[in-house]
Amino acid sequence: MNSMQLKCFLTAAKRLSFTESAAELFISQPALSYNIMALEKEWGVELFIRDKKNKDTRLTMAGEVMYEGIKKLQEQFEELLQKARSIQEGKSGILRIGIISSDRIDDFLLKIIDNFKEKFPDVDLILKRGSHRDLVQWLYNNTVDIAFALKIVVENKRQLALKKLHSVESVLILPKKHPLAQKDNLSLKDFKNETFVSVSRNESRAINALLKQECQKAGFTPKILEAPDINSQIMYIESGKGVSIASINNLATFNRHITMLHLQDLKPMKMVIAYNRNSNNPCVGKFISSYETAE
Repeated sequence: MNSMQLKCFLTAAKRLSFTESAAELFISQPALSYNIMALEKEWGVELFIRDKKNKDTRLTMAGEVMYEGIKKLQEQFEELLQKARSIQEGKSGILRIGIISSDRIDDFLLKIIDNFKEKFPDVDLILKRGSHRDLVQWLYNNTVDIAFALKIVVENKRQLALKKLHSVESVLILPKKHPLAQKDNLSLKDFKNETFVSVSRNESRAINALLKQECQKAGFTPKILEAPDINSQIMYIESGKGVSIASINNLATFNRHITMLHLQDLKPMKMVIAYNRNSNNPCVGKFISSYETAE
């Protein structure tokens, strides 16, 4: 059975005329008859009753059953094919987005996501929160397709491609009861005698190194207390064990036991869209192009 044989049967069953059916398919009548006979032989059923004397062609009962069934299958196949093409083109499917677990999704990122959803409503977006280390690993093993990440965390990784997003303000976070919490016109150097809480080097060498660099730029080498993960880092600060530098989107800034200070000598943190260069998900390209056209 092939597609031409099915076309011959469906056309003849619809028109009930071998002559008209052959003309519609641009083939000879003998070729049409041959294809239908091949189907009858393969299926083991007679499909048509042809009364040459009265020039009458009718479907047998078996032919009627096959005609109705194949019509439905053809519709389902066309629908399936359209869906598959849509997925291949990135117009539908699933896009998994990694997000830093310690940060809220700001208005800038929400706008990017909403813009994509408006353009591609048939793509299901799945948001997955994880640590800096998680995001990198998830991109490597395709657990997520793209990630909104800090540039310093994902840059210089050969397997990953980056697309510039925006920069977010860096702030100093500290316990609300800290003696300097209510002071104005402070600089990072005013905290040179403080303990700085950072995520461990195992969690993110880049974040750990950034904290040291910022302090060294301010003229001092910080005393660092490493927290095993992001949640522990917030708890350490909350309990008065130290201070830290974070993005203004960090959830710690919404903690009622923690406050933040805007220091002019802290440089903004650059955000990027990171994705695996070898990703075979067409939705990734659509997301990137959607963002580029909206810039």
